[in-house]
Amino acid sequence: MFQGLATSEMAALGATALPLLVVQHPLGGEKPEAVSRRALQAVEQLASLLGSA
Repeated sequence: MFQGLATSEMAALGATALPLLVVQHPLGGEKPEAVSRRALQAVEQLASLLGSA
């Protein structure tokens, strides 16, 4: 949903070479454990993106 919008905006701005960190949506209404798990996944994804830069 938002990933498509982000990709479109990146293309419109000529920033298609930038990495995109994706966090599963929605977070609202999730239990703290689920939010923590998604946060950890985001950190791992960020580390991977930084490592490949």
